[in-house]
Amino acid sequence: MQRMQLWSSLAVAVIAGVVGVTPAAAGVLFVQQDRVITFQITPPNPPSQPLGGGIGSQVGTATGKIDGTTVVNFKYTFTTVPGFPPGNCAQCFDFDMDNRVGITDTDGDQIIFKNVGTGQFRPSLIDPTLGGDPGASPFQVFGNGPTRATGGPLSGTYEVVATSGKYIKEYKIGKTFPYRAITFNPAAPPNTPGTTGSSYVEVLEK
Repeated sequence: MQRMQLWSSLAVAVIAGVVGVTPAAAGVLFVQQDRVITFQITPPNPPSQPLGGGIGSQVGTATGKIDGTTVVNFKYTFTTVPGFPPGNCAQCFDFDMDNRVGITDTDGDQIIFKNVGTGQFRPSLIDPTLGGDPGASPFQVFGNGPTRATGGPLSGTYEVVATSGKYIKEYKIGKTFPYRAITFNPAAPPNTPGTTGSSYVEVLEK
């Protein structure tokens, strides 16, 4: 009985440690997890955006060698016409990004990154155990048809453009870091069309 209690105590301690600590993976400077707050399609505006684009904002948190709250203003410029590739996916497109990312830590110190890169939204996976367009509840988790969920991978660089506090010495202006990310918006139904989703980013040390 004492041995079982000891093993139980150790298991609880290990689980608590795993749950309470989120160490960054090797080579990852910080992880950024955001909720997309707004996303608005912008009409074609030659010559800068001949195919149109999108603007919006995100808020969330960063964890790793930089910890704190995050605020993102993003600007997408379509490089393919929405609906590409051919098929029933009006939300599919390729795009360039010109974003700004601000992080504020618990000391009140701040850092701003210029985030540029490319992304692509592509048709999502279909669950073969649920039919229909969109079918019956619980519905396709990634959706189906013209109001399906949409999202895809993004990549590019984070460039330091402004710093305060400890970050003035730690991160020189102009320093760049590569990143990889995924952003995804949920389907309708059960959500209403236009419901925004979430974003996950890994900013790499080099």
